[in-house]
Amino acid sequence: MKKILILIASVTTIYLIGLFSLNSHTVQDRILIFGLKNILNSSEPFLDDKDTLKVVVCGSRSPLPSPGRAEACILVEAGDDIYIFDLGNGSNNNLTQYQVPWPNVKAVLITHLHSDHIADLPDAHLQSWIQGRSSSLKVYGPEGINLVTKGFELAYSADYKYRSDHHGQEMLSMSISGFDENVIIDNQLIPNETPGLEILPFVVDHYPVNSAFGFKISYKGRTVIISGDTINDGSVQKYSQDADLLIHSAISIDIVEKMREVAPIPQMNKILLDIQDYHTSIKEAGEISRDANVKHLLIYHSIPTPRNKIMEDVFFRPLDGVFDEYTLSDDGTRIIMPVGTDEIIIDQIN
Repeated sequence: MKKILILIASVTTIYLIGLFSLNSHTVQDRILIFGLKNILNSSEPFLDDKDTLKVVVCGSRSPLPSPGRAEACILVEAGDDIYIFDLGNGSNNNLTQYQVPWPNVKAVLITHLHSDHIADLPDAHLQSWIQGRSSSLKVYGPEGINLVTKGFELAYSADYKYRSDHHGQEMLSMSISGFDENVIIDNQLIPNETPGLEILPFVVDHYPVNSAFGFKISYKGRTVIISGDTINDGSVQKYSQDADLLIHSAISIDIVEKMREVAPIPQMNKILLDIQDYHTSIKEAGEISRDANVKHLLIYHSIPTPRNKIMEDVFFRPLDGVFDEYTLSDDGTRIIMPVGTDEIIIDQIN
């Protein structure tokens, strides 16, 4: 009994000492510094020493709400050079959390001009400016991209000046503020200086959007296809032949129809009906992957994004017996494809 009392007294003493220490300004400051170092310095560098074609999903959802997810954004890293495809709402916050080195970002490429694919362009402009890019932010997009970039430049013109005046021209030079926009041309390679990299845009059908693209990214024998938003018109399958990874948007007609049954307002019912005719169904995405001999299918821009296991099971039910090698992406899903191998490594950025 005496030993137990001594043990209790010792534990109590340690607890009180710890409690007192946490109220000490010196101890608080030391803990704060430790925490701030963890926030500002990633324990795992974003870039590594291996030569890979790498994909990071920086936005996995469609415009339909899904807690904890950003809208469409795909980062592709070839060697140490980075290209970002779309920048939907919330995606730039993810890029910041992942500590993406903006000086290594060579261009932003936009699949089409729906708001959920362009909303974070202004924030990406600011982050890349702060991190020291050497010229205006290079953006490739469909016809009309100049209206988007010039509109953002006009809307943020005061912001650019305020920040430059505050931090100084050496830090934030007005000469490199704004965007360097370029119109994508079907089947014309995107210019780049990354050895071994080809980025080929191809037209997809997202009517009534009058100009929408998918992309084929090839790097030293590894291949990734990004569908963008499209119906199954044969274009994605054509360019996906024998690809390592197909990143495809997809809609669950079954779930969307059930959502229509419980839609609280007529406007929502109408929207949920309309979106069904310009997206690829999840079954079609599986059939495209099977028929194109794709090694792995990664679903992003899922409509709607499953929020639990049951919803996920229903979403992917149409793939039973059609295609088995698939993954539902989350924000931070990372796919690593080492050059010179057939290996596909799928993990998650923490």
